[in-house]
This record gives sequence, C-alpha cells and structure tokens, in this order.
Amino acid sequence: MLDIDVHHGNGTQAIFYHRADVLFVSLHADPTAFYPFFSGHAQERGAGPGLGYTLNLPLAPGSDDRVFLAALDRALDAIRAYAPGALVVSLGFDAFAGDPLSPLEVTTEGYARAARAIAGLGPPTALIQEGGYDRASLGANLAAFLAACEEVRS
Repeated sequence: MLDIDVHHGNGTQAIFYHRADVLFVSLHADPTAFYPFFSGHAQERGAGPGLGYTLNLPLAPGSDDRVFLAALDRALDAIRAYAPGALVVSLGFDAFAGDPLSPLEVTTEGYARAARAIAGLGPPTALIQEGGYDRASLGANLAAFLAACEEVRS
C-alpha cells in the first residue's frame, strides 16, 4: 500500500502495523510540524511480525517536486523489493503547492511524474482518491495523474 496524501495515513498504518503480509509506505508532511502529530514518524517501522513492513517518509515543510519525487523513488524501491501482487494507492492531491492546508509544494507536473513512476511498477493498481482542498486545481491534478498513468500503461 502506498499513501501519498499530505496527511499521514494513521488509521491505515494501525491496521497493518503488526502484519507482514502488507507493506505500508507513506509520504506525508512531517508530523513534528503537521497533523496528525502523533503518527507518521520515520522510526515507526511496524511491530512484532510487522516490523520492517511500515515505511514512513515524512517531508519537511516547503518540500517541492524534487524532494517529493526523491522520497517517492525510495518508496517505490521498497515496494519493488516487497514485490506485491497488487498495489493500492491512497492518492491525495493535498500536497499541492496551492492547497490551503498543505505545507508541501508539489506541482501538477510533480503529480504527473509521480504517476508515471507508480504506473511503471507493474502490478495491478487501485487508486483511491483522497484529499485535495484547492478545488480550482483538483481536477487538473487528477487529470494529469490519470493521463500520465495511461501513457505508461498504453
């Protein structure tokens, strides 16, 4: 499971934290400076049989496409190593530079580049669209993401 919403997927992490049959990877705003403050720290790696099956990649305020995509590369390396039969993506567009709630600076092109990288992984992928509070850009970000996925898959 890959979560690229600006908020850490604390509920999803809690469901899989003690399990080795699901890898949970999250890119999100650093919880030392952004909600939820109690979850999503890099040292949270799972517990018991799930130790090592949680990867949190918190991003500092102001992180732009370059930083976001570098973290995504690290996330995708972990997913490749795990070799899942399917991938679920929690797809938030609230890391967008124009989003009123986001401390991150991801652009529409950054989302398109992320989509190409994710689609290039290969396993069947379900996209679950989550956050995004800049209504003026939400449609453009989603369209860019989906078009980039189609480029790779066709």
